[in-house]
Amino acid sequence: MRPGRADVVAEELLQLILDGTFPVGGALPSESDLAGRFGVSRLTVREAIRSLVHTRVLDVQQGRSTMVNPTEKWSPLDGRLLLARSRSGGDPLLLPRRLLEARRAVEVAIVELAAVRRRETHLERMRATHEQMLDGHARGDAVATAEADLAFHAALFEAADNVFLDALFEPLSGVLRAMRQETSTVPDFRSHALDRHAAILRAVEAGDPAQAREAMEAHLQQTEDDVERYLGTAAGAAVSRS
Repeated sequence: MRPGRADVVAEELLQLILDGTFPVGGALPSESDLAGRFGVSRLTVREAIRSLVHTRVLDVQQGRSTMVNPTEKWSPLDGRLLLARSRSGGDPLLLPRRLLEARRAVEVAIVELAAVRRRETHLERMRATHEQMLDGHARGDAVATAEADLAFHAALFEAADNVFLDALFEPLSGVLRAMRQETSTVPDFRSHALDRHAAILRAVEAGDPAQAREAMEAHLQQTEDDVERYLGTAAGAAVSRS
């Protein structure tokens, strides 16, 4: 479904905040000025602002200008904002590290349950999504590889069959998708993920929860190492260009 005009304006407005046109801590221009800038109605601008207020990028107070919030106030559960928040803060790796902490808290338990409760239909789906990851990597298709990666983990959650763990992790899905799409552009990320997912699949096929736990922990550790290497290097390059 194509995004509405207000969604497009919200994305454009966010980009202007990120590039410093409308700096953090400052006030936005009036709705009339923004409407003229984007070539839309004031109502459309108002809807766009409302969407960014919802994610705490903006703050609207009665009788005052619309202000751009400090990045630490921005929603941590909006995939659009994760990397922006990380790179604009003092430590670009802080939020990715926190995301990995959350994943360890949930996904290690998930894979142990999946190894015990999985059915053949779950294994078939995991095999199929791993094949899709292999195909996407071979074609250099980062988006397809990332989507197959997410589907592999979704199959683990289905196999674990625990609605409470599903509910704990569901709010992170958008953030995780944003991170996967970013990191899957790096061939080494994709290659390492393929090897680790193959080990997870073997452990779940074997019905061995201890082996599955070890494989998932190794996967998350490899992910952390790659994130530190890639995002840390990217942040350093950004600083050197500034």
